[in-house]
Amino acid sequence: MVRIAIFTIMAAATVMALPQQLSARQDAAGSANVGNGAGRQFITGGCIADADCASTCCAPAANGGGTCAARLVAEGDGRGCGFGGAGAAAPQAPPAPPAPPANNGAPGGQNVGNGAGLQFITGQCLADADCASTCCAPAANGSGSCAARLVAEADGRGCGFGGAAVAAPQAPPPPPPAAPAADPNVPGSQNVGNGAGQQFITGQCLSDADCASTCCAPRANGGGSCAARLVAEADGRGCGFI
Repeated sequence: MVRIAIFTIMAAATVMALPQQLSARQDAAGSANVGNGAGRQFITGGCIADADCASTCCAPAANGGGTCAARLVAEGDGRGCGFGGAGAAAPQAPPAPPAPPANNGAPGGQNVGNGAGLQFITGQCLADADCASTCCAPAANGSGSCAARLVAEADGRGCGFGGAAVAAPQAPPPPPPAAPAADPNVPGSQNVGNGAGQQFITGQCLSDADCASTCCAPRANGGGSCAARLVAEADGRGCGFI
């Protein structure tokens, strides 16, 4: 009877000690550090993300879970970090929704998407090239509609729906200033502007071709006068007036 009582007491003590042993094992494995992203888990401890590990590397384990590892070791042996790959990739931005299809039953439907520049203002468009106004502005329904460029830019919508905006045509360059007329009262006026190469030095000219020296240099009064080429180039005036 005494032996049975002692055995019963020992068995009860063993059963009571099991939870403590399991708790100790769980604490030893660092289970408290798993999944909180606090970066406190030690190497070989369980993890579900790099953020759990002090080494910032959660490598896949043979049991299908993850264990913290030195990054150089995990990358060197091919496991990688990021638990399941070479590192958790940042989520990609969702793709932009496609432009609504053209409503061929609407007025001007035949002018949508062909880039012919025939679509009228307020008509649907997929690009600036569809519009006679060269401006396809975003509409409230998510599609594009042709608009006057000045209006669309003034109200903040802008042009270029569906692609790069078509640049507004550049203004033509200003015409060159008119050459001063020859003064008929000045000696040699008959040699001005005919390109005959007969004008003397200091005589009025409109181009190098007027001068016998082949050099028409600018004058202070805004006109040109024939000069020796070496002199005009040396004093900074140069030749080639007009």
